[in-house]
Amino acid sequence: MSSYEVGTQCWYPDETLGWIGVEITSHKREGGKTMLGLKSEADGSSLTVSTAGPLDDTNSDLPLLRNPPILEAAEDLTSLSYLNEPAVLHAIKVRYSQMNIYTYSGIVLIATNPFQRVDQLYSPDIIQSYSGKRRGELEPHLFAIAEEAYRCMKTDGENQTIVVSGESGAGKTVSAKYIMRYFASVKELDSAVGSHTPTDMSDTEKQILATNPIMEAFGNAKTTRNDNSSRFGKYLEILFDKGTNIIGARIRTYLLERSRLVFQPKIERNYHIFYQLIAGATAEEREKFSLAKVEDYYYLNQGGEARIAGIDDVAEFKITNEALSMIGIKDDQQFEIYQILAALLHMGNIEITATRNDAHLSSEDPDLIKACDLLGIDAYNFSKWIVKKQITTRSEKIISNLSHKQAIVARDSVAKYIYSALFDWLVEYVNIDLCPEEVVAHVASFIGVLDIYGFEHFEKNSFEQFCINYANEKLQQEFNQHVFKLEQEEYIREEIEWSFIEFADNQPCIDLIENKLGILALLDEESRMPAGADESWIEKMYLTLDKAPTNAVFKKPRFGNTKFIVSHYALDVAYDAEGFIEKNRDTVSEGHLDTLKETSNSLLKGVLATIDRNAEKLETAKAAAAAAAGPGRRVVNKKPTLGSIFKTSLIELMKTIESTNVHYIRCIKPNEEKKAWEFDPLMVLSQLRACGVLETIRISCAGFPTRWTYAEFADRYHILVSSEIWNSVLNGSASEDQIRLLCNKILEKSVASKETYQLGNTKIFFKAGMLAVLEKKRTDTLHNAAVMIQKNVRMIIYRNQYLQARASIIDAQALFRGFSARVRVQKAIEEHAATKIQTASRGFLARKRFSSTQRSVVTIQSAIRGIQTRRNVTKFRTEKSAVALQQAWRNYTGRRDFKAMARAALYVQCCLRRRLAKIEFRKLMAEAKSVNRLKEVSYTLENKVIELTQSLSAKITENKLLIAQITTLQGSLAESGESREKLKAREAELSSQFDLQSAQHLQETGAINADLARVRDEFVQAEAKIQELTSDQNALKEEVRKHLEELEQAKEEIAQRNAVEGDLKSTISQLKAELAILAAQGPVANGRADKSRLVTNGQWNGQPVSIIPVSGKEEINANSINEELWNLLQDSKSLHKEIVDGLLKGLKIPPAGVAADLTRKEVLFPARIIIIILSDMWRLGFTKESEEFLGEVLSVIQEIVSALKDEDIIAHGAFWLSNTHELYSFVSYAQSTIIENDAISNEMTEQEYDEYLRLVAVVKEDFESLSFNIYNMWMKKLEKDLEKKAISAVVLSQSLPGFMAPESSPFLAKVFSQGTQYKMDDILSFFNAVYWSMKTYFIESEVMKEVVVELLRFVDALCFNDLIMRRNFLSWKRGLQLNYNVTRLEEWCKAHDIDDGSSYLSHLLQAAKLLQLRKNTTDDIDIIYEICYDLKPSQIQKIISQYHVADYETPIAPDVLRAVADKVKSHGGNEDYFEALSPEDHFEDPFRNIPLRPFSRVEAYVPAWLNLPIIRRIIELVAKNASVQDTADDGYEESHPLS
Repeated sequence: MSSYEVGTQCWYPDETLGWIGVEITSHKREGGKTMLGLKSEADGSSLTVSTAGPLDDTNSDLPLLRNPPILEAAEDLTSLSYLNEPAVLHAIKVRYSQMNIYTYSGIVLIATNPFQRVDQLYSPDIIQSYSGKRRGELEPHLFAIAEEAYRCMKTDGENQTIVVSGESGAGKTVSAKYIMRYFASVKELDSAVGSHTPTDMSDTEKQILATNPIMEAFGNAKTTRNDNSSRFGKYLEILFDKGTNIIGARIRTYLLERSRLVFQPKIERNYHIFYQLIAGATAEEREKFSLAKVEDYYYLNQGGEARIAGIDDVAEFKITNEALSMIGIKDDQQFEIYQILAALLHMGNIEITATRNDAHLSSEDPDLIKACDLLGIDAYNFSKWIVKKQITTRSEKIISNLSHKQAIVARDSVAKYIYSALFDWLVEYVNIDLCPEEVVAHVASFIGVLDIYGFEHFEKNSFEQFCINYANEKLQQEFNQHVFKLEQEEYIREEIEWSFIEFADNQPCIDLIENKLGILALLDEESRMPAGADESWIEKMYLTLDKAPTNAVFKKPRFGNTKFIVSHYALDVAYDAEGFIEKNRDTVSEGHLDTLKETSNSLLKGVLATIDRNAEKLETAKAAAAAAAGPGRRVVNKKPTLGSIFKTSLIELMKTIESTNVHYIRCIKPNEEKKAWEFDPLMVLSQLRACGVLETIRISCAGFPTRWTYAEFADRYHILVSSEIWNSVLNGSASEDQIRLLCNKILEKSVASKETYQLGNTKIFFKAGMLAVLEKKRTDTLHNAAVMIQKNVRMIIYRNQYLQARASIIDAQALFRGFSARVRVQKAIEEHAATKIQTASRGFLARKRFSSTQRSVVTIQSAIRGIQTRRNVTKFRTEKSAVALQQAWRNYTGRRDFKAMARAALYVQCCLRRRLAKIEFRKLMAEAKSVNRLKEVSYTLENKVIELTQSLSAKITENKLLIAQITTLQGSLAESGESREKLKAREAELSSQFDLQSAQHLQETGAINADLARVRDEFVQAEAKIQELTSDQNALKEEVRKHLEELEQAKEEIAQRNAVEGDLKSTISQLKAELAILAAQGPVANGRADKSRLVTNGQWNGQPVSIIPVSGKEEINANSINEELWNLLQDSKSLHKEIVDGLLKGLKIPPAGVAADLTRKEVLFPARIIIIILSDMWRLGFTKESEEFLGEVLSVIQEIVSALKDEDIIAHGAFWLSNTHELYSFVSYAQSTIIENDAISNEMTEQEYDEYLRLVAVVKEDFESLSFNIYNMWMKKLEKDLEKKAISAVVLSQSLPGFMAPESSPFLAKVFSQGTQYKMDDILSFFNAVYWSMKTYFIESEVMKEVVVELLRFVDALCFNDLIMRRNFLSWKRGLQLNYNVTRLEEWCKAHDIDDGSSYLSHLLQAAKLLQLRKNTTDDIDIIYEICYDLKPSQIQKIISQYHVADYETPIAPDVLRAVADKVKSHGGNEDYFEALSPEDHFEDPFRNIPLRPFSRVEAYVPAWLNLPIIRRIIELVAKNASVQDTADDGYEESHPLS
């Protein structure tokens, strides 16, 4: 089947755009020719192509085929199905329009210059993302190449080289700079595995990075193509030891553009350092160097533009100075460097006047004098050899005058010589500093970064372009051989059948340049001749090289005799021979050399010595090469030319590269105007040809360019075979053999010719174009399947409609027939019912008359019988009731009299006691009011307290008697209730007896009727009596209620009396405290003053409330207690050991959790024990000892927290954080107490008071630092633990059933085992553990919220940063799963009173929404920007560009992707993709923003399981001391009673 069918997309050549997309609109066969009608996508114009050849890719008359849309923006160009020039160009263009500046082309990374700062692509987060990742796991990036080189070196131990090439302005220098930064950072990332905060660089790494601004300042300049163009080649070797640590570096430079020093074309500049010096020099330097403006110097004003937009030369000069200092060049040496540079500027202003035949220079020229003064040379001799030359013969030396033009060349040659020597000296100094002898001994491997000029071709090409293109020829040859070698090695490794691949060899061009009679040899020969000239040299080349076999690559132009053409691998370049000889000689006259060597400038001497050393090295190398060539050859010492030096260094470079594993980065300049994000197809196409990318693709196309692993191929193309074949493999645990078998079946069915593919060991290799064929078959299969599904769905819909209509008709018929049948049946039923109704009504009337008569008879009979029965019963009940009433009345009167007497007695007793109590109360009040006479009658206070105590005991006794009387009355009330119960039981017994005797009473009915009237009268009287008894009973209840109220009032009076007594005690305690303040403290046993620092009026006094029992039998003496305490605290070694080993390190913290019910004393006992010991140290004057004690406690607590691991992190961290805050609160409270309490300052001297304040302030600061450190360590450990789980749980886990997104390769997922997988339940359990640990250990709610919020932000940033870097992952279903996972976190926040949890997870939520929203039109994009307002435009663009379109979705249109990229460009295009993980590498301590914990009395609690004898004894003694203080205070109170 032909590929050129109607509707096929192709490429057609175009003069302005290079290539345009066309579509085949017609396909006809006329006269043995095939006529193809084409329609242009650009303007809709029609084209016609005719061909007589076959319709396949071997026919060059046909337009080139276009790749499927899914492949047009492929990350690797070798994965394109049709690997042709327009496909490669279009892929780079599409990716560039989407702000993807990097693209793979096999082993080559193509980097397209954006001409805009894109720092977000090179941030530390990006470096961390690529660290440890294999190439292909993430998007193309130069960090991926750097990482591949680093891993190859680390794994294989082989040296590596990264070749960065491209034309001026393509971004080579920036790329090399970022590669160096990556290597300087990647080791730190390796050492900080699991941490999101990299460590600092070493000094060596900083020095390596410092070489960049130095080399750029002295070797870069502004050109028409680039504002920071490298005017030299550089090969930087980064040296590693056996542990892959960076230990040094070496730099090799190639072909510095010396002529730029003395000449710059329009709009170009000299080297940056001159402009930096003039802009940034100090006033003193300006005066000493006699510096003026840039426009005043001939060497700087030729270009006409002294400034570069967006560049501050002052700031750059400061950076250059810092970099020079970093590599060890001191300020005085820097001064000498700038002195030489200033001398060069003055040298360019030396005015040489022209006479008739020669030149004249005055030795009094001010610029000459200043230049020579700065260089430390003789001005006369220097000026002499500018206008004269010396020719040395065998017998004599001849001095002649120079022409004006020759004199200017001589002046400029000296300037170029000095600057070149200075540049070489800087490079040598850097190498000595970064690679001393001791470092060389430890070098195990290196990674070289080659930043070298790309292929150049201008209107006028001179010696510099020739050398640059020569270097590129050598590099291209090595590149072709390397690509060919890798290609063949891949085929051998996979064991497939292959034939030799031919590739364009540029060896003839290299031979033309390098051979004995080549261009360089002829140039050196002519340069060494005194009368050598460009004209004679080019004539020699015409005679020697313009013949076979060299005429294939060397041509003479048709017009002119001053040019020659070399056929390079990229294109033919015409070189202008003018200036070749002079530039190749690059010589300085002997007179000038002698003058320079006599300089008094020490730095200039060292600079010139560098030239001599380099020349000696070159001669030694030549001698060694000659000796190796043959022992009989004579070595002739010739002065090296610039061409020979460059050739030697280039050969050495190629040897180095060939001995390493090479990686390639080709930099592309997208437009000539340096406009951001603009793409010139013709310009890019020429660079692709020049840099060898297309040649690489051609080599690949000659073999099997497309290669897929078996798993990837089966994953994408399994639908080409029956589901019976792949269903078991897809759903089961697939082995590699099963996947290979499935791939074989797919290929057998889908590919007719087996020559178009090869099966390797791990991959399937395809010829060019096969992938498009398979993709088309896959698309057709999906289309046919969709059509089949649509057909069946439509069939089901219409069949359902037919069945519904048929069922409706049948239902209508059934309803009609049912209706007519029901009418007939209804009529028959009604007739039958009428007959039945008549029969029933007649029967009903007859039965009704009979029933009425029967009921009347029965009613009369029952009435008569009832009257008789009631008469008999009434008579019996009347007699029995009279007896019962009499009995009840007698009982009632007896109880009433008794209760009246008891109530009266109780009332009298209460009144009497109340009166006595009031008298006593008034007496106490009178005594209390006489407190002001305390000092006069203090001796009566003790007796009064005793009397109050006795009175209190008496009142308590009376209270007990009252309670006993109440109990007695309550017992009497209970007996009354029992009597009522007995009465009720008696009544029930009588009722039962009545029932038993009712039969007998019926027989006496006749007799009873006679007495009925009499009994009725008695009954009325009895009823009246009952009413009277009831009223008496109610009165009795009311009396009992009043009794109870009086008792309650008595209780309240007793409570009030107790309150009054409590107030009296409180007053006594206050008076006691005041007396204690005024009283002098007695000395302790050892003679030290008892300096109690923490006593305040009405505030905490530092005394513990101990739960350790204090024996009451032993005699307590304050002096003995203080003496023992002093001894225990003085033994700091034992105390510290018990504190550290027993209390801190040996501590088992109480378990935390939802069910934990701990008290503060069980949580905070370590802090409170330390508080007690610390306060007593201060009280007994152990100031220095307390500082040592606290220092050790602080370090141990910090050590404990820093050593926490695994499950201990959450609970232990929260425990120690709470205890630390308790300690900080205590010290802060103590400080405020000391400052506010004047009594403390009064009892100490001013020096003691200041020392004490300083001590407390230092301790407070230490505890604040400890709290800050513990909080930060704890948070970082929490984040580290969370970092292991969050991505797997939030991003990867799929918890929402029914919307499971398939893996990127389900076969790979089955073949390769995966690591630990976490779910959202693990994350929620983590947050629960953190929350309940803090809550259990009494951490304040504000701190709890701050911790949870920080962790939520961390999860949001971490998961979002991972999500945004994932390839082939982001999809609609992933958005649903992500939204579900994040919503679970949000619900957890709501359940735990954390408001606005969604605001801390906004990036994840909005990313999930973005994945679920439509992205088909630009209007959809506008909606996305409105909804995802927290996401930056660059983040939205990154997610959309990474979006994986499912087979059932509409692909995102290129216009939409371009619109998203334009949105980013409009915002500057320099926004970082990533969210910050933690604030500036540390967290603010939230405890500083909350109130301190309150203190009253410290409860000393030591768990029973802790073996702490010294601490227990100290706390027991402190408790005894507190008890003694309380006793003393009570005694003082008793000895000063209240009057």
